Amino acid sequence: MNKRYRYFLLCLVALGLFSCSDQWADHNEATQDLNNNLVQMIRADADLSTFASLLEQSGLDKQVASGSYSVWAPSNAALQNLPESITGNEEALRTFVGNHIGYQQRLSYQAEEAPIRVKMLNDKVNVLRQNSITSVDQTASFDYADRLSKNGVLYKIDSYLEPRKNVWEIVQQQSDNPVSQLVTGMTVTDTLTDETYNYFAYDVADLANEDSTYTFFLLSDNAYTTFKSAMEPYFKDTLPETEMLSMPLSLGLSKDLVFTTAYYDNVPDTILSVDSVKVAFHEDQVVEKINASNGVVYLMDGFDYKLSDKIPEIKIEGEYYDGLSDGSGPVNVRARNWASNNRDLLVINSGIAGYSVRYEVPQAHSTKYDIYWRAVNDDYIPRTNEQRIAVDSVQNELFSLMYVVPNTYEEVYVGQHEVQNYGDLRLLLQSYPTTSNDWNSLVLDYIRLVPVIE
Repeated sequence: MNKRYRYFLLCLVALGLFSCSDQWADHNEATQDLNNNLVQMIRADADLSTFASLLEQSGLDKQVASGSYSVWAPSNAALQNLPESITGNEEALRTFVGNHIGYQQRLSYQAEEAPIRVKMLNDKVNVLRQNSITSVDQTASFDYADRLSKNGVLYKIDSYLEPRKNVWEIVQQQSDNPVSQLVTGMTVTDTLTDETYNYFAYDVADLANEDSTYTFFLLSDNAYTTFKSAMEPYFKDTLPETEMLSMPLSLGLSKDLVFTTAYYDNVPDTILSVDSVKVAFHEDQVVEKINASNGVVYLMDGFDYKLSDKIPEIKIEGEYYDGLSDGSGPVNVRARNWASNNRDLLVINSGIAGYSVRYEVPQAHSTKYDIYWRAVNDDYIPRTNEQRIAVDSVQNELFSLMYVVPNTYEEVYVGQHEVQNYGDLRLLLQSYPTTSNDWNSLVLDYIRLVPVIE
């Protein structure tokens, strides 16, 4: 090892030791009482006697006496006006006390660079900063911090932190709201297990999850009716009409009301729903704002969204086929730098009349689509071949055979098709109906379905 390299390594080691020593210095400067556990330390501070009593009443004192925790204990003065709805209810008291006890030992200096999300004993998540702790929209400052006990860290804070309900609990409370009725009613029963579950929580968002953050829109009756009426034509179903909405329509409506960021304040003009739909936020449409432990709920008197995001075009790459008319066939996936995915599909020398390639298109909306393809005959055969698109079945002659002119790279309009019901759509690319290999070739870069919004 040369001297210069050895010197460089020594510098790195020294730098690391210096950094570690700074952190251990902060740790060691904290007040310590390593002979007593957290509960004993809390009881030893006369100004925490009220919290010590609440801790014992909640039954959490035994848990906090062992294990590894951080406690943010409000002073006696901070707890003077604690409402009876908390002190007089066993479950509410336990949830309240648990909102001041975090798992693991957290020292304030650890939040110097960035805030730390702390999981609390009541499953809520509070945010630790170097000089304060925040529970949703309440912030408490430290009278003292980082007092070390045998099994954790004690802080004294200048106000209490009342736990908030989560977004799902708030939605359930708003039972008269049409959106609340929509999402809480999205239940199905598994025929095998006989288990009933809410498919909104499975397919859209689990609004009860305290480890995630959400913004959720409840809509007024008028706003909801307008939105539902606009969406119904695009989610037609084969089932007979009932008062209950179909699963596709229920999901189609509810996905636009959930956002995976908690916009407590300074909401952007446009936000993106979990369904990747751009939704406009107008402050003057807010009827009520309710802060939750894992986000915020807005009651809105209007709902403005981008319809082209909601009913998007569909692009099918030629090489991603779902089936072939003969099960295998002479199919080539070619590398082409001009292709949309740098690849296209070529079927040549099949020896089969009307050879077809199948594409299953999921979640096509019930609307008209203009259909385009890009098919490039780049001299793979020395003539103009013919092919067509069939819908659902090769017997469907909605579209006629079309020429694929050699070395033409432009997108070509095929025709228009109206999807009657929301769901899967089957497209088939079919060759000229002859067994002659000089005439039954197929080629495809992509098919594009563009919804006709009327």
